[in-house]
Amino acid sequence: MKVEKLSQLEIKFETADILPPPFSHQILLTLDFKENFIDTKFEIAYTYRDELTDEEILEEGFTGNEDLAWAGELSKAWEAPILKLIGQTSEKFNTKALEEEQNFLEISINQKIKGNPVNQDVWEYLLQELTQAVYETYGKEAPFQLVFKKIEKDKSTSTFELNLHYTDRKVLASTTTNGIEESKNLSWEEASDLLQHIFIGDFITDKAQKAEPKTVGKFISIGDGFWYEFTKSLKNPNGNRAYIVDLYQKFEAYL
Repeated sequence: MKVEKLSQLEIKFETADILPPPFSHQILLTLDFKENFIDTKFEIAYTYRDELTDEEILEEGFTGNEDLAWAGELSKAWEAPILKLIGQTSEKFNTKALEEEQNFLEISINQKIKGNPVNQDVWEYLLQELTQAVYETYGKEAPFQLVFKKIEKDKSTSTFELNLHYTDRKVLASTTTNGIEESKNLSWEEASDLLQHIFIGDFITDKAQKAEPKTVGKFISIGDGFWYEFTKSLKNPNGNRAYIVDLYQKFEAYL
Protein backbone atom coordinates (compact mmCIF):
# COMPACT_ATOMS: atom_id res chain seq x y z
CA MET A 1 0.00 0.00 0.00
CA LYS A 2 1.38 3.38 -0.98
CA VAL A 3 0.69 6.45 1.14
CA GLU A 4 2.32 9.71 0.03
CA LYS A 5 1.89 11.45 3.40
CA LEU A 6 0.74 9.86 6.63
CA SER A 7 -1.33 12.27 8.71
CA GLN A 8 -3.45 9.89 10.79
CA LEU A 9 -3.69 6.21 11.66
CA GLU A 10 -6.46 4.61 13.66
CA ILE A 11 -6.43 1.00 14.88
CA LYS A 12 -9.50 -0.74 16.30
CA PHE A 13 -8.97 -4.09 17.99
CA GLU A 14 -11.07 -6.63 19.87
CA THR A 15 -10.04 -10.01 21.19
CA ALA A 16 -11.62 -13.14 19.74
CA ASP A 17 -15.00 -14.35 20.98
CA ILE A 18 -13.34 -17.47 22.30
CA LEU A 19 -11.21 -15.48 24.79
CA PRO A 20 -13.11 -15.22 28.09
CA PRO A 21 -13.10 -12.45 30.69
CA PRO A 22 -11.16 -11.11 32.49
CA PHE A 23 -8.75 -11.32 29.52
CA SER A 24 -11.10 -10.15 26.74
CA HIS A 25 -10.71 -6.50 25.81
CA GLN A 26 -11.06 -3.78 23.17
CA ILE A 27 -8.50 -1.17 22.07
CA LEU A 28 -8.92 2.06 20.14
CA LEU A 29 -5.68 3.80 19.17
CA THR A 30 -5.58 7.05 17.20
CA LEU A 31 -2.28 8.54 16.03
CA ASP A 32 -2.02 12.04 14.53
CA PHE A 33 1.41 12.62 13.04
CA LYS A 34 2.85 16.05 13.83
CA GLU A 35 6.21 17.54 12.88
CA ASN A 36 8.09 16.51 16.04
CA PHE A 37 5.79 14.05 17.81
CA ILE A 38 2.80 11.76 17.41
CA ASP A 39 -0.36 13.08 19.06
CA THR A 40 -1.91 9.97 20.58
CA LYS A 41 -5.26 8.88 21.98
CA PHE A 42 -5.40 5.40 23.52
CA GLU A 43 -8.33 3.56 25.07
CA ILE A 44 -8.44 0.01 26.40
CA ALA A 45 -11.57 -1.48 27.94
CA TYR A 46 -11.85 -4.99 29.37
CA THR A 47 -15.11 -6.64 28.40
CA TYR A 48 -17.73 -8.90 30.02
CA ARG A 49 -16.18 -8.60 33.48
CA ASP A 50 -19.64 -8.19 34.95
CA GLU A 51 -19.93 -11.96 34.46
CA LEU A 52 -17.21 -12.50 37.10
CA THR A 53 -16.83 -11.75 40.78
CA ASP A 54 -14.07 -9.46 42.04
CA GLU A 55 -12.34 -12.50 43.53
CA GLU A 56 -12.32 -14.32 40.19
CA ILE A 57 -10.74 -11.30 38.50
CA LEU A 58 -8.07 -11.02 41.19
CA GLU A 59 -7.29 -14.74 40.98
CA GLU A 60 -6.25 -14.26 37.33
CA GLY A 61 -3.65 -11.64 38.32
CA PHE A 62 -5.70 -8.54 37.52
CA THR A 63 -6.61 -5.63 39.79
CA GLY A 64 -9.94 -4.84 38.18
CA ASN A 65 -8.69 -1.37 37.23
CA GLU A 66 -7.06 -2.18 33.90
CA ASP A 67 -9.27 0.08 31.78
CA LEU A 68 -7.39 3.15 30.58
CA ALA A 69 -8.12 6.26 28.54
CA TRP A 70 -4.97 8.29 27.81
CA ALA A 71 -4.05 11.18 25.57
CA GLY A 72 -0.49 12.38 25.09
CA GLU A 73 2.57 12.35 22.84
CA LEU A 74 4.50 9.37 21.52
CA SER A 75 7.99 9.62 20.09
CA LYS A 76 8.44 10.37 16.40
CA ALA A 77 10.64 7.25 16.35
CA TRP A 78 7.48 5.18 15.77
CA GLU A 79 6.60 6.88 12.48
CA ALA A 80 9.18 5.10 10.30
CA PRO A 81 8.21 1.51 11.33
CA ILE A 82 4.53 2.36 10.91
CA LEU A 83 5.15 3.67 7.41
CA LYS A 84 7.21 0.58 6.63
CA LEU A 85 4.37 -1.71 7.68
CA ILE A 86 1.85 0.27 5.65
CA GLY A 87 4.15 -0.21 2.65
CA GLN A 88 4.13 -3.98 3.29
CA THR A 89 0.32 -4.08 3.54
CA SER A 90 -1.82 -5.01 0.57
CA GLU A 91 -4.34 -2.49 -0.76
CA LYS A 92 -6.87 -5.32 -0.85
CA PHE A 93 -8.40 -5.84 2.57
CA ASN A 94 -9.70 -9.09 4.03
CA THR A 95 -13.45 -9.44 3.54
CA LYS A 96 -13.93 -12.90 5.07
CA ALA A 97 -16.18 -13.27 8.10
CA LEU A 98 -14.34 -13.65 11.40
CA GLU A 99 -14.03 -17.09 12.95
CA GLU A 100 -14.65 -17.52 16.69
CA GLU A 101 -10.92 -17.84 17.39
CA GLN A 102 -9.91 -14.77 15.37
CA ASN A 103 -9.28 -11.31 16.78
CA PHE A 104 -10.93 -8.31 15.14
CA LEU A 105 -8.57 -5.64 13.80
CA GLU A 106 -9.34 -2.71 11.54
CA ILE A 107 -7.05 0.08 10.38
CA SER A 108 -8.00 3.50 9.04
CA ILE A 109 -5.35 5.56 7.23
CA ASN A 110 -5.79 9.30 6.78
CA GLN A 111 -9.52 8.79 7.42
CA LYS A 112 -9.86 7.41 3.88
CA ILE A 113 -8.41 3.90 3.60
CA LYS A 114 -10.21 1.52 5.95
CA GLY A 115 -10.41 -2.23 6.43
CA ASN A 116 -9.01 -5.43 7.89
CA PRO A 117 -5.43 -5.98 6.62
CA VAL A 118 -4.50 -9.40 5.28
CA ASN A 119 -1.28 -9.29 7.34
CA GLN A 120 -3.29 -8.84 10.52
CA ASP A 121 -0.82 -10.73 12.74
CA VAL A 122 1.92 -8.18 12.00
CA TRP A 123 -0.45 -5.30 12.75
CA GLU A 124 -1.43 -6.98 16.02
CA TYR A 125 2.22 -7.16 17.04
CA LEU A 126 2.72 -3.48 16.17
CA LEU A 127 -0.33 -2.65 18.30
CA GLN A 128 1.20 -4.59 21.20
CA GLU A 129 4.39 -2.55 20.86
CA LEU A 130 2.51 0.75 20.66
CA THR A 131 0.43 -0.25 23.70
CA GLN A 132 3.65 -0.86 25.61
CA ALA A 133 4.96 2.52 24.42
CA VAL A 134 1.81 4.16 25.79
CA TYR A 135 2.13 2.37 29.15
CA GLU A 136 5.78 3.41 29.49
CA THR A 137 5.10 7.01 28.46
CA TYR A 138 2.14 7.17 30.82
CA GLY A 139 4.25 5.70 33.63
CA LYS A 140 2.11 2.61 34.10
CA GLU A 141 5.01 0.27 33.30
CA ALA A 142 8.81 0.44 33.33
CA PRO A 143 10.97 -0.40 30.28
CA PHE A 144 11.13 -4.12 29.58
CA GLN A 145 14.15 -5.95 30.99
CA LEU A 146 15.31 -9.47 30.21
CA VAL A 147 18.27 -11.29 31.77
CA PHE A 148 19.79 -14.62 30.74
CA LYS A 149 22.18 -16.15 33.29
CA LYS A 150 24.44 -19.17 32.92
CA ILE A 151 26.29 -20.67 35.88
CA GLU A 152 28.95 -23.31 35.21
CA LYS A 153 30.16 -26.10 37.51
CA ASP A 154 33.32 -24.12 38.28
CA LYS A 155 31.05 -21.25 39.49
CA SER A 156 31.96 -19.02 36.53
CA THR A 157 28.99 -16.87 35.55
CA SER A 158 27.89 -15.28 32.29
CA THR A 159 24.86 -13.00 31.83
CA PHE A 160 23.16 -11.30 28.93
CA GLU A 161 20.94 -8.30 29.76
CA LEU A 162 18.48 -6.68 27.37
CA ASN A 163 16.53 -3.49 28.04
CA LEU A 164 13.88 -2.26 25.61
CA HIS A 165 12.63 1.31 25.89
CA TYR A 166 9.37 1.37 23.94
CA THR A 167 8.98 5.10 24.52
CA ASP A 168 11.65 5.84 21.89
CA ARG A 169 12.46 2.38 20.46
CA LYS A 170 15.90 2.22 22.04
CA VAL A 171 17.74 -1.01 22.81
CA LEU A 172 20.36 -1.35 25.53
CA ALA A 173 22.15 -4.69 25.69
CA SER A 174 25.22 -5.97 27.49
CA THR A 175 27.01 -9.13 28.58
CA THR A 176 28.89 -9.73 31.82
CA THR A 177 31.35 -12.58 32.19
CA ASN A 178 32.93 -13.03 35.62
CA GLY A 179 32.45 -9.37 36.43
CA ILE A 180 33.61 -7.94 33.09
CA GLU A 181 30.85 -6.05 31.28
CA GLU A 182 30.68 -5.45 27.55
CA SER A 183 27.97 -3.56 25.64
CA LYS A 184 26.29 -5.17 22.64
CA ASN A 185 24.72 -3.60 19.56
CA LEU A 186 21.25 -4.92 18.77
CA SER A 187 18.73 -3.37 16.43
CA TRP A 188 15.12 -3.00 17.52
CA GLU A 189 14.11 -5.62 14.96
CA GLU A 190 16.67 -8.13 16.25
CA ALA A 191 15.59 -7.59 19.85
CA SER A 192 11.93 -7.88 18.85
CA ASP A 193 12.56 -11.16 17.00
CA LEU A 194 14.31 -12.52 20.11
CA LEU A 195 11.35 -11.62 22.32
CA GLN A 196 8.87 -13.22 19.94
CA HIS A 197 10.90 -16.42 20.06
CA ILE A 198 11.21 -16.34 23.85
CA PHE A 199 7.52 -15.89 24.60
CA ILE A 200 6.33 -18.93 22.68
CA GLY A 201 7.94 -21.03 25.42
CA ASP A 202 6.06 -22.70 28.27
CA PHE A 203 6.84 -20.67 31.41
CA ILE A 204 5.83 -22.57 34.56
CA THR A 205 5.56 -20.01 37.36
CA ASP A 206 4.88 -22.64 40.05
CA LYS A 207 8.30 -24.16 39.43
CA ALA A 208 10.19 -20.86 39.02
CA GLN A 209 12.16 -19.13 41.76
CA LYS A 210 12.04 -15.53 42.99
CA ALA A 211 15.63 -15.31 44.24
CA GLU A 212 18.40 -14.77 41.68
CA PRO A 213 19.90 -18.22 41.00
CA LYS A 214 23.32 -19.18 42.35
CA THR A 215 23.35 -22.86 41.45
CA VAL A 216 24.59 -24.51 38.24
CA GLY A 217 22.19 -24.08 35.35
CA LYS A 218 20.75 -21.78 32.68
CA PHE A 219 18.11 -19.27 33.73
CA ILE A 220 16.04 -16.43 32.30
CA SER A 221 14.23 -13.51 33.92
CA ILE A 222 11.51 -11.79 31.87
CA GLY A 223 10.58 -8.98 34.23
CA ASP A 224 7.75 -10.70 36.10
CA GLY A 225 9.73 -11.24 39.31
CA PHE A 226 10.66 -14.87 38.58
CA TRP A 227 13.69 -16.75 37.33
CA TYR A 228 12.91 -19.65 34.99
CA GLU A 229 15.35 -22.53 34.60
CA PHE A 230 15.79 -24.07 31.17
CA THR A 231 14.06 -27.50 30.87
CA LYS A 232 12.61 -27.25 34.43
CA SER A 233 10.41 -24.15 34.70
CA LEU A 234 10.93 -23.11 31.06
CA LYS A 235 9.96 -25.88 28.67
CA ASN A 236 9.38 -26.54 25.01
CA PRO A 237 5.92 -25.46 23.83
CA ASN A 238 3.67 -28.11 22.33
CA GLY A 239 4.84 -29.13 18.88
CA ASN A 240 8.25 -27.45 19.12
CA ARG A 241 10.88 -29.79 20.52
CA ALA A 242 13.75 -27.59 19.35
CA TYR A 243 12.67 -24.47 21.26
CA ILE A 244 14.97 -24.81 24.30
CA VAL A 245 18.02 -25.70 22.22
CA ASP A 246 17.39 -22.89 19.73
CA LEU A 247 16.87 -20.32 22.48
CA TYR A 248 20.04 -21.35 24.30
CA GLN A 249 22.03 -21.09 21.08
CA LYS A 250 20.68 -17.55 20.53
CA PHE A 251 21.92 -16.47 23.94
CA GLU A 252 25.23 -18.25 23.47
CA ALA A 253 25.79 -16.21 20.29
CA TYR A 254 25.52 -12.99 22.34
CA LEU A 255 27.83 -14.29 25.07
